[in-house]
Amino acid sequence: MTYFASYPNGITCLLCEHYCFLQEGEIGLCANQKNHNNTLETLFFNTPYALSISHIEERPFLHFKPGSTALALGTKGCNMHCPECQNHQLTQDFDQAEPLHLEPMDVVKLALDNEVKAIAYSYNDPVVYYPYAKAIGLIAKEKGLQNLFQTAGLASPLLLEDLNSWVDAVHVDLKSMNPAHYKSVLGGMLATVKNTLYTLAKSPLWLEVTTLIINGVNDSDKELEAIAHYIANELGPHVPWHISAFTPSNQLKAFDETSIESLLRAYEIGKAAGLYYVYFGNVPWLNETFCPSCNTLLIQRRYHEIFENNLVDGTCPECQRSVKGIW
Repeated sequence: MTYFASYPNGITCLLCEHYCFLQEGEIGLCANQKNHNNTLETLFFNTPYALSISHIEERPFLHFKPGSTALALGTKGCNMHCPECQNHQLTQDFDQAEPLHLEPMDVVKLALDNEVKAIAYSYNDPVVYYPYAKAIGLIAKEKGLQNLFQTAGLASPLLLEDLNSWVDAVHVDLKSMNPAHYKSVLGGMLATVKNTLYTLAKSPLWLEVTTLIINGVNDSDKELEAIAHYIANELGPHVPWHISAFTPSNQLKAFDETSIESLLRAYEIGKAAGLYYVYFGNVPWLNETFCPSCNTLLIQRRYHEIFENNLVDGTCPECQRSVKGIW
């Protein structure tokens, strides 16, 4: 992939659909890409600011190698400015963040030394540090590791096409179905996010979707029904929908935590829309996976802990229906 286009008076970043035009020395909206000598420079290449090893379910992927672990990393900056961002210390208010120095091979070695199965590009949106993420991911792929991409979906078509060369699974935040909310509050474009989701759903990559439910913002029946029907009808009923509880933070500290009623209503709306798999996030509830055909309990979890896994080679042990995922 070519990361930028050159012009006599500057360059255009091609990573996301902001398509920032940068003259010499200018930095993009994401605070991560800069025009240096008429070349796009990733400012935080080799310098992650967040690093952890966690269960794959915390990324959150529930249909990808259940019970395994992943090394997750992030840098600084973002191409959106969501007021509810729970990683705002990395995306918006990052003056106090402490960097590490890890070249791509160092990250892969760290993953191998800790016997994890995958590397997750996370915390801030990996679209904004894509050259660094891909450099890590290509080495990881050679070493037999899998690559997980967690994004808010404001990616360019070029980047989406390039993901197929090294990524295994993508998790996308679908925050609302209101274009005005995306534009004026989040600093993004709903049409771009929907294009990202549609493109990924038609690709070989495994896809899961999260909606952070915020009371008074996106928890109306109309909004939740629009999201659920979009996933079921445009992406496929097999795509897992994570309905995640909001905890007051960043610019929304005065807001209430997501009510249990809102989460349960979202669950019922998702199932009524025809979604096979609707899961809760950020709450200590059981998150069972049932067979869509015969309702046999396939996987029983709470947070990252798995109590039962009855899948047999990715199929239901009772009716032999194939359950989509990377098992």
